[in-house]
Amino acid sequence: MKQMKLLVGTLGVAAVLAAQTVLGAGFGIYEGSARGNALGTEVTADPASPSVLYNNAAGMTELEGTQMEAGATFIRPQQTVVTTTPAGTDNNYAKSKWWTPPSAYVTHQVNDKVWAGMGVFSRYGLGVDYENDWVGRYNCQEATIQSLDLNPSVAFKVMDNLSLAAGLRAEWFEFELFKAIPSGTPFVDPDLQFHMKGDSWGIGYNLGAFYKATDWLSFGLAYDSEIKQEVEGSYDVTHPLLSGGDGSGDITTPGILRFGTSVKATEKLTVNAGIVYTMWSSYEELAIDFDPALLGAISSSTTAKDWDDVFRYQIGAEYALNETWALRAGYIRDMTPDPDAHADYIVPANDRNLISLGVGYKQGDFFCDLSYTLLLIDDRDIAARPADGVMPGEFKDGDTHLIGVSAGYKL
Repeated sequence: MKQMKLLVGTLGVAAVLAAQTVLGAGFGIYEGSARGNALGTEVTADPASPSVLYNNAAGMTELEGTQMEAGATFIRPQQTVVTTTPAGTDNNYAKSKWWTPPSAYVTHQVNDKVWAGMGVFSRYGLGVDYENDWVGRYNCQEATIQSLDLNPSVAFKVMDNLSLAAGLRAEWFEFELFKAIPSGTPFVDPDLQFHMKGDSWGIGYNLGAFYKATDWLSFGLAYDSEIKQEVEGSYDVTHPLLSGGDGSGDITTPGILRFGTSVKATEKLTVNAGIVYTMWSSYEELAIDFDPALLGAISSSTTAKDWDDVFRYQIGAEYALNETWALRAGYIRDMTPDPDAHADYIVPANDRNLISLGVGYKQGDFFCDLSYTLLLIDDRDIAARPADGVMPGEFKDGDTHLIGVSAGYKL
């Protein structure tokens, strides 16, 4: 009976952790275009291309006619997870993969007062992949997140220098988790394999404002609403006496507030700066319902999260060499919302610094941008949480390489 309780409890924790992966700080995606990436993702008040829809839809009133842009960011993360057990200290390495969130935008000037736009992009993604037999396998062996936002927006020029925008966000995301579970029985392998996968569509909205104070100074303010996701998925366990089932639960992604300014310091130099405030405090707990009841005994599982609201500080600069070529650079300081009490191997992350460079090319109505960003994660000490499969240790030497490519055209 004691062994069965351990197995049931571990399965319940596994289901909860699986749903949690959607929201980790390490899974937030801020890269909406190569130009934006190179400028520290700060284009809230700098509407130079249709990708401004990613940050602030009100800025599209600065774009004439019909314009379109598409691209992708190629992301390769890596992290060393140090674990300490009675057998000693080990360095474990999350396998690196290339992840490629896409983006596409189109804006259309209806008349002198009204603009319409459509953005398709990712807000969440990435993942981790460890060796199947590593010491942290009871917390995570592999986790993958995919997401896609469909975001139509309309912007109005209420004054010559003031524009307002509103839009609808339809967001899809999918998560998948593999982890090991101690069987607690002598007639099966020492570990069971647990697999869970689920997806959901959620609806939210976005608002924006763009104010051009002078020819050289502008401000942007934008808000993305919370989105309630009603996740439905399934799980299975490799055990001769256990079967899988369905799982469902409500998850609310946070509201995001952006404020930015753009200063045209000289005829050739533009400097952007901004703050992103993510209201993660909406993520107080996570509950999963099972149908039928897990192992005939557990109908639901709930865990407290109590995440923190966090800031992201962004600055970028662009220097126009001539009418064709432009050079860009940026810096970001990004804070993690998950407290130490909930740090795990699914999101082996912490506060981070991002340094970016880029180049832009423009010829007539065509433009193309390229960016490179190096993300460096602060080291983090981890306390033991045996019930969650977390050993005492450290996250260290974490970094990510991001390469962005975008191209666009004015019809």
